[in-house]
Amino acid sequence: MHEYYQRKAPKLKKSMSGFLQPIASELEHYSGKSYGILFEEIWNHYEVNMLENFPYIGGDAVSGTKNLTGAYCFVSMGEVLKRYGVSLEEIGHLMVLAYERRFSAMPGIVKRIARRSFTNVRSLNRKYQKKDAQNAANAAKNPGSFETKTMIPPESGYDFSYHNLVCPLSNFAKAHGYEAYMPYLCNLDYVMFGVFGVPLFREHTCFEDGDYCDFKLKMDAKPVEYWPPVFTQGKGYK
Repeated sequence: MHEYYQRKAPKLKKSMSGFLQPIASELEHYSGKSYGILFEEIWNHYEVNMLENFPYIGGDAVSGTKNLTGAYCFVSMGEVLKRYGVSLEEIGHLMVLAYERRFSAMPGIVKRIARRSFTNVRSLNRKYQKKDAQNAANAAKNPGSFETKTMIPPESGYDFSYHNLVCPLSNFAKAHGYEAYMPYLCNLDYVMFGVFGVPLFREHTCFEDGDYCDFKLKMDAKPVEYWPPVFTQGKGYK
């Protein structure tokens, strides 16, 4: 285990609880165990299978670290629930409920501020170009980290777009046999943006297409419904 993850383990355990507590009743229903007991089972899986193997991609200095450590809380949840006969689709739905409840519980003013931050295209371009440079500098020191590119002008038909060129979540899934979870993890982007009322669209993923993940915003559109999962809806979005 990298020293960073060893040092951060208590904080990561607390963060995991923050995501799973909102679906405690569902977890108890599916497993037949108390939430506290099941949570420890999930955490033990995460500690042994995730923390022991995560690549160091920049630690606290990059936002992508939280994407990696947070997403794989749900993979450990899924691996444990499989022991109780829970299907992948049911696991995917629990992921959605956890995300939806977590973000919906934010104060209204916070959600309004978040939405406004995604509707100012000029500000978004500046913010994400700065992020591109930070990610490139970090990737030079920590290969395999997130790399991004803001598309200026944006892709045709959209007000803003950027690409993830390297996705550690996808790379980790392929290296450790968690490929089945990736479409459901990608679907969580639609949940977060949807709760904030932001219309996200994506037609490429690093995992499926091997080239990039595209994040595109169309300000006058209606947010895509995120359940059933976007990748199952037959509209070309992933």
